[in-house]
Amino acid sequence: MNLKNLLSVSIKIAISVGLIWLFLRQIELGDLVGSAGRISLQKWALGVLLFALSNVLGAVQWAILLRGQNIRLPFRTVLTIYFVGVFFNNFLVSNIGGDAVRVYDLRSLTGRTTAGFAAVFMDRFIGLFTLIVFCTAAFWMDPNLWTPGLLWPMAGLAASIVGVLCFGFSRRLSGWTLEVCGKFLPGKFILVLGGIRDGFIAYRHAYGLLGRVGVVAAAVQLSRVAVYFVVGSGMGLGVSYLHFLVFIPLIAIVAAVPISFGGIGVRENLGSILFARVGVAGPDALAMMFLGYLAGITASLAGGIAFVVRRSKEGEEAH
Repeated sequence: MNLKNLLSVSIKIAISVGLIWLFLRQIELGDLVGSAGRISLQKWALGVLLFALSNVLGAVQWAILLRGQNIRLPFRTVLTIYFVGVFFNNFLVSNIGGDAVRVYDLRSLTGRTTAGFAAVFMDRFIGLFTLIVFCTAAFWMDPNLWTPGLLWPMAGLAASIVGVLCFGFSRRLSGWTLEVCGKFLPGKFILVLGGIRDGFIAYRHAYGLLGRVGVVAAAVQLSRVAVYFVVGSGMGLGVSYLHFLVFIPLIAIVAAVPISFGGIGVRENLGSILFARVGVAGPDALAMMFLGYLAGITASLAGGIAFVVRRSKEGEEAH
């Protein structure tokens, strides 16, 4: 690891620790332990199963997108790569590290880096798009949540999605954008933007494929929101699923910004702020967010095991 990467990792770890420390200063540790201790083990286990189910559905979604790039692999292979990617998303310093692992694995198997990158990017984008759609729908169904603190981030996210869609599906607009950006930005960045544009173009008229992906993506995100809902209900918090449908996507989107280690600290602080709006105490919110995150990590351990087994087989074949 070079000095630049080491500095980046150190800063992200420091931010994570700092955010958790700031939050813990405001609550009693005994209250936090007591909140976590109220969880029903059966409900937490159900949360683990729901997250595992969402990973299987996510692999189905990605397999459909890979076929759109004319990449056809056995579903067992796609499922393994997907679980390995989710595992690394949880344990690398940003939760997009697993996406790089997926692109690398696809390149190793097929030799098609650009198509693999396009399918992975589209998979991420559709997940983000689905989160925003659900979040927006639930937001407008509950007028009590219409405050500037939530409205402006929602508007910004919606505008960003529209911008990406316009760039991806319009050859003229994307060509003009690339031409202008090429005058100011490095060539490698322009190549990445071009790959994103090409990935979108491949799906532009694939209406049936996008329809199937949309249905699966909805099931993926609903399952992941349900993980935290089940954990919260197992703690006896009594918060409706509708509020989880608003808050969890917002938390997931913000936690995806690579400013901390795996979103730790960001997730817990934002969760406490948002769930305080519906009467959840700070220790309860922190315990719920941590236990939900732990359920996701537990469900993704299969990816870590698959990675270790694969590396062992590669080592044996090399000898």
